[in-house]
Amino acid sequence: MHFLCLDIGGTNIKYAVISDKLEIISFNKFKTPDSFENLIKKICKLVENTDNLSAVGVGIPGVYDSENDCLIYAPNLEFINEKKIGNEISKQIKLPVFIENDANLAALGEYYVIEKNKVHNFVLITLGTGVGGGAIIHQKLFTLSKQGKSNMTTFEAGHISINHNGRLCGCGRKGCIETYCGINGILKTYEEISGKKAENINMLVKLAYKNDKDALHTFEMYSEHLSEGIASLVNILIPEKIKIGGGLSYYSEFFFEKTVNKLNSKVYPAYKGQFQMEIAKLNNKAGVYGAAALCIEKM
Repeated sequence: MHFLCLDIGGTNIKYAVISDKLEIISFNKFKTPDSFENLIKKICKLVENTDNLSAVGVGIPGVYDSENDCLIYAPNLEFINEKKIGNEISKQIKLPVFIENDANLAALGEYYVIEKNKVHNFVLITLGTGVGGGAIIHQKLFTLSKQGKSNMTTFEAGHISINHNGRLCGCGRKGCIETYCGINGILKTYEEISGKKAENINMLVKLAYKNDKDALHTFEMYSEHLSEGIASLVNILIPEKIKIGGGLSYYSEFFFEKTVNKLNSKVYPAYKGQFQMEIAKLNNKAGVYGAAALCIEKM
């Protein structure tokens, strides 16, 4: 069996054709469309142009009600809020469509390909346009919480507040990890420190490579913010491993070791030394691998 697997992000959509043996047949990406209608058209076009598909797996950046096929809330991609994505795709392609939160799928992908039968509990934090998280608890994806008649994804790690008087988040709260550790968050930190703007993350990284003191201070503060949020997750879930993924993980040389050191001083004393922290192995393919794993489980 082959599956079309999509990882929808606020900036780009990664997609792949993956076999039921978790072998990638093809992998590519395109810019995220500017409307729900264009998104559905693009997905359906991909299906039409791909032979021998058995199902479609989709990772979406928000809280998804699987029972009612409704995207409850996506703070960084508002045009898909309250939309029935699975139903709209299925009407046109006549294939099973399976949907899950994108960070949950990244965790599921990392687990299936790298960690299956090795660890029982781990947490994956994805750092990109926003900040997401997924957890494997007792070797199962921690996904669903029964709320009345709806099944909703539950692990919104990016919306743990680390400063109740902090930056206003798209979710309406103040001080969420996402406002400091997403791409816009780190660029805002640089602006606050330097009084200058970096147009994008690549510009900030170039400055850091040149030992620009403001850029290096920005990554120092980034590690402070990130460790503060992860400490709360460790204290609640007590994972064996914490993994860092997403686009910002490519620049981990500037913040990873600092984050580990700061984290060890912030977790509950009994949990110090009880977990490992690593960079995720699947990089930007974790989400599509997770979508394939979801298809395998559902099929």
